[in-house]
Amino acid sequence: MGDDLTNIRKEDGLTWKDVGRVLGKSEDRASNYATALAEMPVSSFLLGCREWNGRFGNGVLGLIGMKLTEIGADTYSDGEKLSHILRVAHLLAAALGDMETPGTVDDDELREIGSEALDEAQRAIDAMRVRLSRLNGREVAA
Repeated sequence: MGDDLTNIRKEDGLTWKDVGRVLGKSEDRASNYATALAEMPVSSFLLGCREWNGRFGNGVLGLIGMKLTEIGADTYSDGEKLSHILRVAHLLAAALGDMETPGTVDDDELREIGSEALDEAQRAIDAMRVRLSRLNGREVAA
């Protein structure tokens, strides 16, 4: 979680005071969470999850094979979902066909694809999983 907070802070150009405001804590406490000098309460964790979605929380949840999924955020049509998925598939296919590293997506190529494209495709797939779960009689099992 500390790495997530540090990365979000850098990527979004935030101060520790900004991070603390989101988490409902002081600047010092927020920076202590990032360096594991303090244990984060569940209330702060949930506030961070709400604010930063999978950017915060999915790392630690991945340790137990889980991840965050937005339940009510399915605003894309099925065609738009397909477009997001195919965009990532196209970018990955182009990277895999690269003559320098055929069959491999190297770090520079992954940076070029970027987290936004991956996030959009993930949201599209997650929305379909939530929908399928509801069809199968379960509330949410993304």
